[in-house]
Amino acid sequence: MSPRIQVLNETLAALTQAAGRLAATHAGVDALFPLSVASIDGLAVQEQERLDAYAIRYARCQDLLFPAMRAFARAQLEPKADAGFLAVHALMEKQGIVGDRDSWERQRSLRNAVGHEYPDTAAIVDILNGIHRESADILAIVERLRQAADDL
Repeated sequence: MSPRIQVLNETLAALTQAAGRLAATHAGVDALFPLSVASIDGLAVQEQERLDAYAIRYARCQDLLFPAMRAFARAQLEPKADAGFLAVHALMEKQGIVGDRDSWERQRSLRNAVGHEYPDTAAIVDILNGIHRESADILAIVERLRQAADDL
């Protein structure tokens, strides 16, 4: 096995594990959505902890996507594999793996928001509702990337 394929397999294994955890948590909290300030304030501590785990798992999965896309491009021997984000994203978009750049930026913005402290409940509700809307797309990207790697 070539080193490029080995790196791709290792990267996809980590991404697949993260996606599995995100999918399980997404299914487990689905009934809580859409959230409102009133509904989140009324949640039991255990449910609030599940929402925290949801946000962290979303961020982890989104974090692992770009390294996996780069590893996939390298395994394909794409000349743009080591270029900047925009070139790799355009390559993945052309192959039907990711959506347009606006979708990625929205997903990345949510990921970045998870890493910040927001004492305002309304901001937390907005972030969690956004994560809930974007999770299915993130999971679909992971599946398309895995399928494309299998086809490679």
